[in-house]
Amino acid sequence: MTNPSFSNFSAQGSDTGALETLIRKNLSDLGTNTLVQVKAVHPGDGIVGKVDVHPMVHQQTSDGASVPHGTIYGVPYLRIQGGACAIIVDPVVGDIGYAIISGRDQSNAVESRAPSSPGSFRQHSMADCVYVGGFLGAAPTHYVQVTTDGIRLVTTGKVTIEASEVDIKCPVNVSGPITATGDITGNGISLDNHMHGGVQSGSGTTGKPQ
Repeated sequence: MTNPSFSNFSAQGSDTGALETLIRKNLSDLGTNTLVQVKAVHPGDGIVGKVDVHPMVHQQTSDGASVPHGTIYGVPYLRIQGGACAIIVDPVVGDIGYAIISGRDQSNAVESRAPSSPGSFRQHSMADCVYVGGFLGAAPTHYVQVTTDGIRLVTTGKVTIEASEVDIKCPVNVSGPITATGDITGNGISLDNHMHGGVQSGSGTTGKPQ
């Protein structure tokens, strides 16, 4: 004899139907990962900050009417980082990303940045989430593109490099010229418009640029 399905049990007994309703309600109360939109950004003082986000998929009443969620405040956001090394692209208002919901109250761990006891007995709450951005974005105007053909850095602004030393190398037996479409200035001397002193005819060499 085959076992009747769960739905048949629901139809056959009111107790089972009530249990199914209770289970479904409890499941619907659990916070689940969802698309969100950034409403405010609170950058940290040199450290990763937080965002306020709004879930993009509404709740529904039993008759199908949409009920928007409220804003979730103070959500930690993702930064690609390992130790003191990071790629900093902080979110901006209007970005769309994903809220990943924790199983327990994470507030103490977030504030202390250390292993901690849960802040309360709440579980699977949207208040305990982190933000991962970069979904459904428009075409960027500032980006680094990495392909098998090479690396491309594009910006409509200014590129600034701060380092104690810059060393550009090309592998042996590979032609790797550095090409610039504009003038290059080094230590106050223009590559396009500098002059040479000590010039004389014959086989002599010029002096240093000036």
